[in-house]
Amino acid sequence: MAHDDEDSRIQRAKDEFFASPAPERWHDVELMSSWQRSQLAIGTPDMVTDVPHVGEDLLDAHLLEVFRAPLARFSDSLDGTGLAVLLADSSGRILQRWCHDTSAAAHLDRIGTSRGAVLAENAVGTNGVGTVAVTGKSVQIRGAEHFADLYRNAVCTGAPVLHPATGKLLAVVTISCDVRPGTDFLRPLLRSVTTQLEQHVLDVEQPSARHTFNAFLTATRAQSAPVLAFGPEGLLIQNPPAGSLSTQDIGLIRELCDDGVRDGQHSVPLSNGPATISVTNLDPGNRIVVLLPRETPAPRTAPAPERPRRDELAGHSSGWLRVAREVAAHRDAGTPLIVAGEPGSGKTSLALGAPFRPEVHARGGRIVDAAEAHVSGAQAWLQHVAGRLAGAEPLVIRGVGTLEEKVLAGLRSVVESTPASGPVVLTLTGADEAAAEAFALKLGIAHLWVPPLRERPQDISVLWHAFALAAAPGTGLAPSRETLELMRAYHWPGNVRELKTVFTQAVKSRGKGPVEPADLPRALQKAQPLTMIERMELEAIQRALQEAGGNRGKAAEILGISRATVYRKMKAYRLTA
Repeated sequence: MAHDDEDSRIQRAKDEFFASPAPERWHDVELMSSWQRSQLAIGTPDMVTDVPHVGEDLLDAHLLEVFRAPLARFSDSLDGTGLAVLLADSSGRILQRWCHDTSAAAHLDRIGTSRGAVLAENAVGTNGVGTVAVTGKSVQIRGAEHFADLYRNAVCTGAPVLHPATGKLLAVVTISCDVRPGTDFLRPLLRSVTTQLEQHVLDVEQPSARHTFNAFLTATRAQSAPVLAFGPEGLLIQNPPAGSLSTQDIGLIRELCDDGVRDGQHSVPLSNGPATISVTNLDPGNRIVVLLPRETPAPRTAPAPERPRRDELAGHSSGWLRVAREVAAHRDAGTPLIVAGEPGSGKTSLALGAPFRPEVHARGGRIVDAAEAHVSGAQAWLQHVAGRLAGAEPLVIRGVGTLEEKVLAGLRSVVESTPASGPVVLTLTGADEAAAEAFALKLGIAHLWVPPLRERPQDISVLWHAFALAAAPGTGLAPSRETLELMRAYHWPGNVRELKTVFTQAVKSRGKGPVEPADLPRALQKAQPLTMIERMELEAIQRALQEAGGNRGKAAEILGISRATVYRKMKAYRLTA
C-alpha cells in the first residue's frame, strides 16, 4: 500500500511537470532534470513505444571480454532472486545481459532489453542505464520515475564503472527487476561490485596483464573452444564458451596452473568427467588455458587402470578460499599455524589441504589427536609428537583446545625446540574468533579462523556435489531449488559435518534424483528461507566486510549506511567480521 501511494505521488509530479512550464520542484531535483533532458530529446513519454537496437558491429567486444568473467560470477550469486544484470557501454548500448531465472528473463523481454538495445536517455528517456551514462552517478529509477510508460513496472538500479586513473566513464552496470518493495539495498550492493570492476581494470592494464589479454584474444579468434586467461591477483578473463564451466572447475584449473604446470596438454578431473586442457605459460603468473574437445576413446581389449582423482577442497566462497590460500602458504613455508573454527567447519580438511577422510588419514599417520594425551599420559604423548615432528611428513594435531595448561606449555616447547622437517598445523574448536585469538596468543602461534557454513551458504551446493561424486556418483542425487533455499536459510550449528549427515540420510531415504524438502530433517524443513532483499543485504554486507578487511566502520562507509545498521544486520544474519 505504501508503495502504491509513493508511485501515485511520483506520477502526479510527472504529470504536473509535463503540464506546467514551471512546475514546483518538490520532488527529486536530479530526477526532474533527467525528465527535462528526456523531454527535450524525445517529446512526451507516449513517444517511446519500443526500444531501438543496433547491430553487432557497433558493440564493444573488447569491453565485454574485460568484464564478462567478474559479472558472470556476480550474476551467479543472484540465482533465484529474480534479478537481472546488465552491462552497457558509455553510450547506453547493452553489451550483455545475465539472468538465471525465467522470471528475470521474462522481465527483460517485456521491456525490450536484450543485447544491442539502446537505453540512452535521448532514446528511451530516464532509466537506470542512460541516466547513469549522462550523470556518471549511481541511480535507482523506480516505476513511474521512468520517463517512458514502457518501464512503469520496472526498477532499474545502475552504477558507473569509471577508469580508476582517468575517471573516464567506461561502462554502466545495472540490476533490473519488476517493481517490488525493499530494493534500496541494491545501490550499495552495486557500488561494491563496480568498485571491484574498477580494480579489475587496473589488473588488466598492467603490462603483463595486457600481454595476457592480447594472447587471450588471439586464442579466442583461432577457435571456438572454451578459453581462460589467468593473471596475478586473481585476474580471470574468459570467452563465452567458457561460461559452461562451473566455478569449481575454473578453481581446479587455476590451482593446477598455480602449481607450476608446464606448457602442453594436461588431464583434469572436471565435474562432468575427465577433460584435457592445453596450457600456455606467458609471463610469470599469466597463462592461457584452452579446453580441448573430448575424444571418443578407441576400444581396448583390456581396461586401462583408473587414474586416481585428485583430492580437492570443496568450496568457492571468498572467505573459504582466502583461508585455504593462507593455510597453504603456512604449509609451504613450514611455519606452525592454528586453524580455529566452530565444530565441524572443515578445520582438519584445511589443515591437510585435502578432504579429511578418517579411514584414509588414520592409516596414513599424518594426524595426531590431542585426546590421546588423556589416555597415554602427557609425557608419552609429547614424546610421540616430538618424534612425529622430526619426520618429513606434514603433521596435523587435532583438538588442542582439550589439552590442560601444563600439556599446552609442553606442546609449545616441543614445537619450538624440535627441528621439524615438515609443517605442523594445529586445529582448535571454539565458539568465536576472539577466544581462538586469545588461545593462539597464549601458545605463541599464528591462527586463522574458518568461516562457519552459515556465513558461506553458496558453498552448500558445492559441498553436496563433492559428497555425491565421492559416495553416490551417477545417481543424480541433488537438492531441488526449494530444498536448496531451505538449506541456505538453515543455521547449521554442526556446519559441514551436519551437512554431510543430511546428505548421508538422503542417500538412504531418496537414493537418487532430486532431494525434496520432505526428505530433509524436520529442523531444516522449518528453516525460513531468506527473502530476495534479505539475501541481497547479506551478500552486500559480506562483500563490504571483505573489501574493508573486516572493519565494520569502513564497511558502513562503503555501503553508505550507518555503522549501527551494519552492527544490527550482522547480528541478525549471525555474521562475524
